[in-house]
Amino acid sequence: MYSGPADVRRVVKARGRFSSKRDFGSLLIVGGSDVYSGAPALAGMAALRAGVGLSIIAAPKSVAATIRGYSPNLIVHSLNSDVVTSEEIEQLSRLLAASDALVLGPGIGRHTETAQAIPQIIKEARKIGKPILIDADAIRALTQAKELLDKVLITPHAGEFKAISGLEAPELWRGRLPICRKFALEHGCVLLLKGHDTIVTDGSRAKVNHTGNTGMATAGAGDVLSGIIGAFLAQGTEPFSAAVAGAYIHGVAGDIVCRQKGLHMVASDLIEALPTVLRKYDRLTK
Repeated sequence: MYSGPADVRRVVKARGRFSSKRDFGSLLIVGGSDVYSGAPALAGMAALRAGVGLSIIAAPKSVAATIRGYSPNLIVHSLNSDVVTSEEIEQLSRLLAASDALVLGPGIGRHTETAQAIPQIIKEARKIGKPILIDADAIRALTQAKELLDKVLITPHAGEFKAISGLEAPELWRGRLPICRKFALEHGCVLLLKGHDTIVTDGSRAKVNHTGNTGMATAGAGDVLSGIIGAFLAQGTEPFSAAVAGAYIHGVAGDIVCRQKGLHMVASDLIEALPTVLRKYDRLTK
C-alpha cells in the first residue's frame, strides 16, 4: 500500500563493467515556451541524476539557447517557433524515433497552437510505442481528448486533476484514493496525483507515498519528479512501478534538503540531493 525502498530497488538498473550510456536509456523532454525555460531544464537534469544515459530536450527557439546554457550535460534541440506548435511534428517524430521515452509538458504553456499540437505529439509517440509521461499544461490540453490518456502516465497536481477530470480532490489521501482509482480505471492510464501524500494508481494497483515535506511546495519541484520518473521509463520500467519509485525518491530527496536547509528549498536543491538518495541502491555487475 505504501511506497518504500523495495520499490526503488526494483527499478534502479545495475551497471556493468562494459556499460555505455545507451544501456541506460534516452529520454526526450518536450516543453518550454516563450515564458518558461527552467521547467524542461530541471526535468532534464533530474533525469540524468536518476541515471538516464541521455537527456534530450526539444524546446522552442525562444528558450532553447537559455536551456542549453543551464548545463553542458543537456542535449538541446531548438524548434522553429517561439512555442511548441504542430509545425514541429516532423522534427519531433525524428527525435522520438531515436529516444526510449517521452516526457511531455514541462513549461510548455497554454498557447492555443500548443494545445492543438499536444494530441498530435502523443499520437506520434503512441504510433511507435514509446512510453509517455504527460505533465503540467499538457494535461490541461487533453480535456477534450481524454481517449489519449489510454496507456499513458499523467502526473497532475490537484488543479490539473480538476481540469482533466472535473473533480475536486480531497486533501487527505483516503478521500482521494477511490476517486483516483476510478479515474485511472475509466481512462486506462496510470495516475500520479501529487500532494501531501502522493497517490499512484492504475485502477487496480495503488500505492501512497508518505515521503516529502511542505518545503517542496515550490516552483519546479514537479518538473524534477517528471524527470526522475522519465529516466526509469526510458530504461524500460513499466509506468506504475516507475511512478511509485519516482515519488518515493523525490520525497526522500526533499527530506534530505529539509534537514540541511529547513523549508527554504528550491527545485534544484532536490536534484543535487538525488545522488545521496540513490547511491545506496547502486549495483555493479561483472
